[in-house]
Amino acid sequence: MELTKEIEQERTEAMSEQKQGDLFFAMLKGNTVQETVTTSRGEFIIKFPKQSDIITIARMAAFMRAGISARDFDATGEYEIQKCATLDLIVTSGPAWFNKIKENPDFSWRDMPDANFTDEVYAKALSFRQDVQAELRGIERDANNGIDEKGSEAIPSNVGSGLFSGTKRTVKRNRSKSTGDSV
Repeated sequence: MELTKEIEQERTEAMSEQKQGDLFFAMLKGNTVQETVTTSRGEFIIKFPKQSDIITIARMAAFMRAGISARDFDATGEYEIQKCATLDLIVTSGPAWFNKIKENPDFSWRDMPDANFTDEVYAKALSFRQDVQAELRGIERDANNGIDEKGSEAIPSNVGSGLFSGTKRTVKRNRSKSTGDSV
C-alpha cells in the first residue's frame, strides 16, 4: 500500500507529527492510497475509493442502466453493473495490454470477455478497500489470527464470541381460560 498525491491544496495546516503520520489525515491532505495487486493476467494498480469516488461509481452505474431504475434489474445484473463501474474508476493502470485498451475513451470493464478474471480483480480490489477501511478505523491486521482491534481490552472477559453466547432464557406461558364468549 502506498500514498500518492492526488490533488493540490492551496492552503496547508500545521498538524502534529502523530496526525501527519495518520492515514486519515494524509488522505484529507490530498493523498490517495493505492496498491499493486497481482492477478492471473498481470499486475494492476488500484486506488482506494474515497466518498466522492463512491458517488461517481453510483453515477456511472446509473449511466450503465440507461435510465432504467436499479429495481428493474435482477440481483446478478445489478451486481455486474456495480462491479464494472467500480473497476472502471479504481483500476488506474495495469499491464501493457490493459493500458493499451484503456487508451480508448469508450473502454469499460463491461467489455472484458472473461467474467472470472473480472471477478478476480474485483475481489482483490474489495479486499484492498476493506484493509484500508480497517486501518482508517484503527484496526490492525494480526498475522496470527486476522483482525485485532485496538482497545479490545476494554471488552469484559465474560463476553463470549457468539451472538447469544452465555445467554439463558426461560419462557413461561400463561394461557387464559376461555370465558366461553366467542368473538
